[in-house]
Amino acid sequence: MSTSTTGVDERVSADLHVLEDLVRAVLQRFAGDGWDVRHRAPWTYVAPQDAGARDQGWKLHVSATPLSAPVVLARAAEVLVRRRCPFKFAATFDELTGLLSRNVQRGSVGKFITVYPPDDEAATAIAEDLHRATYGLPGPPVLSDRAYRPGSLVHYRYGVFSARSVLDNDGLYSSPLTAPDGTGVVDRRNAWYSPPEWAVCPFESGQAPVRTTAPEAVVLDGRFVVRQAIRHGAKGGVFLAEDRLSGAQVVIKQARPHISATLQGQDERDRLRHEAYMLDLLGPVGVTSRKVSLFTQGDNLFLAQEHLEGTVLTDWAGEAKAADPDGWQDAALTAVRALAGLVGAVHERGFVLRDLTPNNVIVGPDGSCRLVDLEMAAVPGTPVTKAYTAGYAPPEQVRGPMYGPAAGTEADLYALGATVLHLATECRPLLGSDEPPASRSWDARVRRLVEVASEGDAVALALQPMILGLMYEDPARRWDLPRVATFLDDLATTPRPLTDGGVVRRLVVADQERLLGDGIVHTLRSMDRDPEARRLWPVSGFGETADPCAVQYGSAGVLALLASVLATREDGRDDVEAALRDAAAWTLRRLESEARPSPGLYFGRAGIAWGLYEAGRALGDDVLLKAGTDLALNLPRSWPNPDVCHGLAGTGLALLHFWRATGEERFRARAERCADALVAGAERTPGTVLWPIPERFPSALAGAVHYGFAHGVAGIGTFLLSAAAPGHDEYLETALLAGHTLLAAAQQAGAAAWWPEFPGGAVRMAHWCSGSSGVGTFLVRLHSATGEPAFLEAAKAAAVAVRSSRLSSGTAACHGLAGDGQFLLDMADLLGDGDYRAHAAELAACLEARAVLRDGLLVVPDENGGTVSFGWNTGLAGVLDFLLRLRHGGPRTWTADVPARVPASAAS
Repeated sequence: MSTSTTGVDERVSADLHVLEDLVRAVLQRFAGDGWDVRHRAPWTYVAPQDAGARDQGWKLHVSATPLSAPVVLARAAEVLVRRRCPFKFAATFDELTGLLSRNVQRGSVGKFITVYPPDDEAATAIAEDLHRATYGLPGPPVLSDRAYRPGSLVHYRYGVFSARSVLDNDGLYSSPLTAPDGTGVVDRRNAWYSPPEWAVCPFESGQAPVRTTAPEAVVLDGRFVVRQAIRHGAKGGVFLAEDRLSGAQVVIKQARPHISATLQGQDERDRLRHEAYMLDLLGPVGVTSRKVSLFTQGDNLFLAQEHLEGTVLTDWAGEAKAADPDGWQDAALTAVRALAGLVGAVHERGFVLRDLTPNNVIVGPDGSCRLVDLEMAAVPGTPVTKAYTAGYAPPEQVRGPMYGPAAGTEADLYALGATVLHLATECRPLLGSDEPPASRSWDARVRRLVEVASEGDAVALALQPMILGLMYEDPARRWDLPRVATFLDDLATTPRPLTDGGVVRRLVVADQERLLGDGIVHTLRSMDRDPEARRLWPVSGFGETADPCAVQYGSAGVLALLASVLATREDGRDDVEAALRDAAAWTLRRLESEARPSPGLYFGRAGIAWGLYEAGRALGDDVLLKAGTDLALNLPRSWPNPDVCHGLAGTGLALLHFWRATGEERFRARAERCADALVAGAERTPGTVLWPIPERFPSALAGAVHYGFAHGVAGIGTFLLSAAAPGHDEYLETALLAGHTLLAAAQQAGAAAWWPEFPGGAVRMAHWCSGSSGVGTFLVRLHSATGEPAFLEAAKAAAVAVRSSRLSSGTAACHGLAGDGQFLLDMADLLGDGDYRAHAAELAACLEARAVLRDGLLVVPDENGGTVSFGWNTGLAGVLDFLLRLRHGGPRTWTADVPARVPASAAS
């Protein structure tokens, strides 16, 4: 028996051996040598050394809870070892808990063991054996699969086994299925059973046929007619329904069996029962909604409760302030007093909420407040599983054990302060952890964030002492509710100048220098110098599946950044140059090892070509210059996806950049081919133009129609505008039509303009990828080219939206402060208006307030708010480029705005 173990975290190594040792014991008893056991987080893989590898087929999943997992694994392993069938299992209890989490993707929930049968005949036999071996043990349904038998832990679906992972049309690694005609098919992990049409199922599940049409109506408990799904999740859905008995609208929450199962034997059904108890306790006194009914249907538990009319506090504050600026002071103070009263009512009855956030407060049409989602409420000191919302939980709650005594009522006082901060400013009070821990005073960090959020807002400034008093790190120092009430009484009776908050804080030059300089040094320190490294810089989450060379999450974005640093700064030039040279060499080697279908600017080859070329210019390296130009010259001039990130508009922008950098007409000619294809492929109606992504294109974006810069009208219009030249009036005409399309789609709110993601969308968005920042990026250029006032007014209104959303925004370039700041710098440069540069410095102050320490360096965390990664649109590279431009000026990277210098060593 051979064994290889890699990547085992010391913190889980003991846990890892608990499950692995069970499997080893089965192997020793029934198999002996000839098996491999290897760990690659989050899985442990077990297979006969002579097992053949199938690319795809019918696979099996076996679910379990943390309590049943050892028994399920031991019994399943015996079946699989006897049948010499490869399998994998979640390596630790923590990994299994993650697969059972209420927050896991629905298509992944419950997949504790995955089985890879050698053929269909074996699959049916193995499924029967596994079913018999595990029947009666607890485990959740696997939503992407079909249960082998009613009540079985064994499920099946058709999917990839060991097909090679390759980069797809979206610039992401995936293992596609192969259809009978040889074409690639996306292996979709939907939250429902959805095998390919051509995959013949060998199982007889004993269930009704797969539904192909939606039911006309769903009736629960013979009483509640479901009218609308509010949201879906792994734990179950939340629905709006009509109560046939009363005719009233109700909200129904679903809890699936064994989701969020713990080693204490509890799951989401227990939480829902507890929430029903809290409604019985607090609904009659006006703290929350009233319970209507608690019932089971199948294995699921449902809670029907009174539907509360009103708006979630997260949205209410901004809407109320914009709708009635003169009345905002009174409305805000009334809401704060009501919040404190609700918290006090819960505490009087012996409970701590543990999860007070703006999302859990409903403000009624009359201004009254009520709490929702009370399943986390507990008696202080009683054993609970840790749960909280980042930004609203105090340090003692965040640092507490996964299972331990519930926090005291002081935890709610901190959450009340954070919620009032959001109410007054719309600030997300999220602060990532310093490393090493306790590098700075927590109270000083909170004060900095609160001061940045409050400056310029008179109501927030007036509430600032209370907010800070509630958010002390030491629970004993936090204001109690009587002190809060006294403060609010004084605020109501003491005349205060609550109409003018003064100047908003801007990041001064010295602080810009530190944030920029520390970020550059941290980028250099964090680079993996191993020539065989899988990635040069750390990524998180979705970035793990993305091209390690592309702009979005990979090396090309950092190449462009470091090239700009060399062009503008003298500090640390030798270190920057060495890192740039090594990173460019690694990128070249990686490009030779795999094919890249995506031509896009951020996820594909166009951005990689651009990054290599800029590295070559900065280093005076002819090899890199030639590599960049050769890659650009081979980009496709037609492509099904029209967008900037993955498709043809991004390709066109890169070709225009190369044309302006080299003066070579062949780049211009290729860019015109891209523009011709986009003009021809546009979907026009009178007064509008859209670019849908073809529904049959193998892409996660298939069928999408967007307004924003990343995937839609704004980005494509920007390229066509940049490509417009004498003899190509159709480019400018189409860009103008794109501009008017966006004007018609704008959603005005006072002086601000917002855009939905797509036609018919209801969510107002503010950022580069979708929303005001990206649309404004296009419209201000369109005004600069045409002089049309309507485009200027819309761009100014977009800038108002961007500035007003700065406190609720994340950090990243794609959908956060860095990208929004770049748009404000565009406004400053193209309009010659220094006020917009000052507004960009306000956004930089927000970045600095959220920065974390990494070994003494002050750096901005990524889109997740806590981790530091380096992708351009999601992490530190894009943030640093914004700070570099704010500090030193210059054109915006990844645009084709200004002709660049032509280096003497430019490759032909």
